[in-house]
Amino acid sequence: MGRVGVGRLLAPLLACAVLLVFAVPLASAADGARARMAYAAMERTFFNPRGGDYRNTAGGSVGSHAWPYSQALAATLAVAPLERPNSHMSRVLRQRFALLERRFHSGQLYTTWPGGYVFYDDNEWISFDLLDWNDLHARPSAVQAAANIFTAVAAAWSTDPTYACPGGVPWTAAPGQLSRNTVSTANAAVLGLRLYLLDPQPSLLQSSTQMLTWLDQCLLAPDGLFWDNIGPTGTVDQTEWSYNQGSVMEAYRLLYLATGNPADLTRAESIADTTLAAFSSRWSSEPPEFAAIFFRRLLNLATLDGRTAYLAAAQAYANQLWSRRHHSLLEQAAVVQLYAALATTQLPRQDARAP
Repeated sequence: MGRVGVGRLLAPLLACAVLLVFAVPLASAADGARARMAYAAMERTFFNPRGGDYRNTAGGSVGSHAWPYSQALAATLAVAPLERPNSHMSRVLRQRFALLERRFHSGQLYTTWPGGYVFYDDNEWISFDLLDWNDLHARPSAVQAAANIFTAVAAAWSTDPTYACPGGVPWTAAPGQLSRNTVSTANAAVLGLRLYLLDPQPSLLQSSTQMLTWLDQCLLAPDGLFWDNIGPTGTVDQTEWSYNQGSVMEAYRLLYLATGNPADLTRAESIADTTLAAFSSRWSSEPPEFAAIFFRRLLNLATLDGRTAYLAAAQAYANQLWSRRHHSLLEQAAVVQLYAALATTQLPRQDARAP
């Protein structure tokens, strides 16, 4: 388990009568303060200034792995908009991305540790960091790096006709690991659609749609959620992780932005509602780094449909996290990201979609 130009976006949104011009700012000073406090704690506890790298666990040795490093980088990117313009965060981001390149980059992709194997989901999380960096500071080189990742991930699409349910994006390129996973396939679709919204190449939309179709065919459970992975013989790991649901939900939200088809937004909402119902009594046992991914993406969805219930659910979960101790970089980064998302979320006044 390893883990948009503005002009062209307005067309599908207006076509579906989604009115965002009357957005109600819900940025919370308290949420922003907590995000900054959690970030300071993350840096103090897990970052080693002398070596310029993170520890995976509090008190552990310095030397991060790609998955927690990508989430600490995502936390830094999430906090940056809360700081004053021209603050030191621009410099910090340059340093963190430089270390990412030195420590993990290998060809088009990134390894899970220096000299280690490639995990495709690790690369997808890193690609989101690269695209978020571009959103903050307009860095074409970061977009190109993310595009390179998508090219490599799409090329890894399973084509072996002897596999049960042929297709899907493998979890990893490591020998003997043959599963095709929801996290690697759904986030590949998220990446393809984010790139499509920047540069509408039909192949990106086609590939991303193919990935979502495969998930429906091979890993959709009867309860409307998604199982974790399927092996070559058809053995299915039926674990339902919250971040898998959030990844598919986010892909359909982006597909809606790309196509303007209300059915895609409805599908995203259906996954959101089903997940919230299914996990209502088990968030405390879900890894915080998984749950935070779901809730951050739920907030993305709320910015389109204006559902205050989504905002309330994310706030409630964040408040649970705040009262707990966190001993890993992944968990602490999750707290930072979720509170930063709450602090910057804006909802429309109402769900203004045409009936």
